[in-house]
Amino acid sequence: MEHDIHGDYTKLYDFHGKTYSTCIDHDFVTIHQHGEGRDLTNQQPCCTILSDGTWMVCWTQATYEAAKDESVVAAISHDGGKTWEEPFFIEEASNGRTASWGMLFTVPHTQRVYCFYWWNENAFWLRDAGTIYFKYTDDKGKTWSRRHRISLPRHEKYGLDVPGEDQHGWNTGFPMLTPDGAMLLGFTKISPPSMTCEVPGHRYGDPDLWDTEVFFLRCANILSEDDPSKLDFCVTPEGDSGLWAPHNDDEERRFCQEPYVALLPSGRVIATMRTRTGHPYYSISDDYGITWKPAQPLRIRPGGEKLKHPCGPCPITSTKDGRILFFYRNDNTPAPGWDGSPCYWTNRDPFHVSVGHELPKLAAGCNAENDNAGIYFDAPKVILSGVRSDPTEHPNISEYYPRRHAQYPHYLEWADRFFVVYSNHKIDIRLKEIPSEIFAAYGLPTVGE
Repeated sequence: MEHDIHGDYTKLYDFHGKTYSTCIDHDFVTIHQHGEGRDLTNQQPCCTILSDGTWMVCWTQATYEAAKDESVVAAISHDGGKTWEEPFFIEEASNGRTASWGMLFTVPHTQRVYCFYWWNENAFWLRDAGTIYFKYTDDKGKTWSRRHRISLPRHEKYGLDVPGEDQHGWNTGFPMLTPDGAMLLGFTKISPPSMTCEVPGHRYGDPDLWDTEVFFLRCANILSEDDPSKLDFCVTPEGDSGLWAPHNDDEERRFCQEPYVALLPSGRVIATMRTRTGHPYYSISDDYGITWKPAQPLRIRPGGEKLKHPCGPCPITSTKDGRILFFYRNDNTPAPGWDGSPCYWTNRDPFHVSVGHELPKLAAGCNAENDNAGIYFDAPKVILSGVRSDPTEHPNISEYYPRRHAQYPHYLEWADRFFVVYSNHKIDIRLKEIPSEIFAAYGLPTVGE
């Protein structure tokens, strides 16, 4: 049973006397509470759990997003996420060289933890300049290796990279281990000319007009090779361009960002991405992330309605028993920005989850553009929400105006329990346990419905 609190924004579920509030300010554990200066902004959390039960979460910290003090920090828990030690730097900004968007990957049999992040190696003024670097720890975060550079291929044909200039991009999707023993991590590249257009009020150009494409970093021997200099990295898909979707206002503009990857029960890899079409897109790899099919809109079922989502994070993951969990907004209506004009970035609350099952044989009659990878999702359920309770702060915004409350949630499954790590308003890092009943599929669409 579920009850509405403040309309559609916060819900209270009752599972046989056990209640769950979707409000991000209820029943949470604080991993890190923001402070002053460079500790004002904390965002993009990523968590890994070691075999001995040690939890490690890392995130990007700065005065504000894209500030020149942007650094990657982490914290440790030894009691299943109940309490957390003080954060420490994995890579600290220095002399204009920023570190951003740290993502953790653990080698299961050695418990070595890698952190992959974007390092502004040349202190270039434009945001997210540089390339991907990594460090690793063999002692649960007490000490870290020196930084190691990963050289990314240049994509100049369609203007993503400018000859002789820094590359630009960011990685936000969580790394995964493929069945053939490779590490797979999605990232986005940005065209510098699209960020340097003079747009009033935008230091880095209007993000809505950025040219962006999606790629994947793959390391084939990360389980068998301890020498960092011998790790075999490659970027997929090969060729002149990555995955992309047409911009809603300009079909020639390539706009696709923030890929999240998951392993489907069939053994295929799926990536979900945010776009400016009002819908999430997805792509399938049949060879564990080496080659990818063209990106398509994600639907409720094969041949069904496209799922609705603004330009915000849309993680996908799979449970140990084969369910597919997709986190998204379930609404693509533009919300008023701070200046009152329609904005397709800010309408991110509340987060919904749909539980999916992979039934490719039932989708055999659909074409490649709408077969939905054979995935059938159930009805969306609110899982995380926030409420803006002071309309006087911005008079043109309604009392329960949805904005960026639960940001970039990372789903965790541990000891038959379910959790999400998230950033509230990109300020604090929090942990919230989710009842297993939330992820029980109900109302699953049936074929021919």
